[in-house]
Amino acid sequence: MLQRLIQRRLTALQNNAGFTLVEVMIALLVLLFVTLAMMQTALVSIDSNMKNVLRDEAVRIAEQTMNDARSQGYDNLPSGLQTVNRKFRALDVTYTITRTVTQLGTADKQFDVEVDWTWKNDSYKQNISTLMRQQ
Repeated sequence: MLQRLIQRRLTALQNNAGFTLVEVMIALLVLLFVTLAMMQTALVSIDSNMKNVLRDEAVRIAEQTMNDARSQGYDNLPSGLQTVNRKFRALDVTYTITRTVTQLGTADKQFDVEVDWTWKNDSYKQNISTLMRQQ
């Protein structure tokens, strides 16, 4: 009987079907690193997406400003500064519009629109310009 008990004990010790504590800890560590990498990728993706949304809105503002100037005509082109506020995902963003009119000749003007905004302490700009001729 004692010999059977010793035989069972030896068989149990030789059976490697389970995981050791070290193997489980290493697997958890690898899982932790993979999860952290995926979280960092998600954060970078969200930030990049927000930058694109803000830039798209700046392009819309610049195009609307340009269309308004074209409808006012050659002699009434506006210049100066203007601010516009937009709200994105509970975030207020202030866009500064700078309109510049440059006389190029007796019948030509260049109209420039620059839209500036700040996101995470970085400044961004979107420019658009057109030439207008007196008719």
